Amino acid sequence: MMPVNIKFNHRLIQKALKRYKYYENIDLIKDDEIFYEAYSLRGNRHKFKNDLFTMIGILGWGPAGHHIAAKNLLFQGHDNCWKYFERTALFWALAHLNDPFIDHIAPQLNYALFVEREDILALLLEKSVQYLAREEYVSDKEYTDQEVFSSTHLIHFLIEKWGMDNPVREKVMQYGKGLGIYQRIVDEWDNSFQEIEQDYWDLLCEHHLNGLSLTGSTREKEEFISYGLVPMELLNVFKVRKKLGLDIPEIKHELFHTPMATYPVLPTGYNEKLDVRFQLIERTMIEKKRFTMDEIIALLKEQHGEDSDIFY
Repeated sequence: MMPVNIKFNHRLIQKALKRYKYYENIDLIKDDEIFYEAYSLRGNRHKFKNDLFTMIGILGWGPAGHHIAAKNLLFQGHDNCWKYFERTALFWALAHLNDPFIDHIAPQLNYALFVEREDILALLLEKSVQYLAREEYVSDKEYTDQEVFSSTHLIHFLIEKWGMDNPVREKVMQYGKGLGIYQRIVDEWDNSFQEIEQDYWDLLCEHHLNGLSLTGSTREKEEFISYGLVPMELLNVFKVRKKLGLDIPEIKHELFHTPMATYPVLPTGYNEKLDVRFQLIERTMIEKKRFTMDEIIALLKEQHGEDSDIFY
């Protein structure tokens, strides 16, 4: 187990390491059992053949098998962490059902951009269009008056700069208080980021650390819980700028000296056709019958070969 008070001096980074325990190994076998238990319970609770679509929500279960594994393995320096980041992007996007609050789909958008899955981004934007067209956005004050994080506005800006049509950005901007702390990024997008003083980037790093619910549990302090110590909102800013041939700054804040401030290695090698969990759900929906995990593994080996890189 890695001592958490040697390498990093920042108080909130230390607190994050103690809370999230990125240095611990993940028990993926136990997590598979949790995932399959959710699959079995969901199948028993509903009329199986009439409610198959709800099965896809199970992809969000078993967090140690996607986003927790992604972050722990990244911190520990394992190359296969990126497969788990891409799995997270896919699973979270598909499992995001009937949750029309604007902020709640932002982490999925960030993960999808992080691993450059434009198909997932398109799916999420399509869901956003449907959510924003719901009656609640006309008649329910909980929706019409909802707050929206500044980082949510930022990801919608970045999707457009990435080169994708974003049919909801204009409407999303009508909610909340705008880009806030990120307004300068938008205002100076066409200028050199090297000219922006280091204090601003330090401020953004502190903003991320203060959004990890490490010093309280108010809404403002939970903005970045889905990302943990990964400053994904900033890495995505720089990722988009790199794609466009624009410069990126050197960040001196200690957050960017942790393993968590690492750009993904792409392609990750992830393939949902070889993902046991994904195939369990997909084949259940297509074939309208239950499977065991072992049955799925056997089917994948039969289809792709005994030596295929099956992902558990």
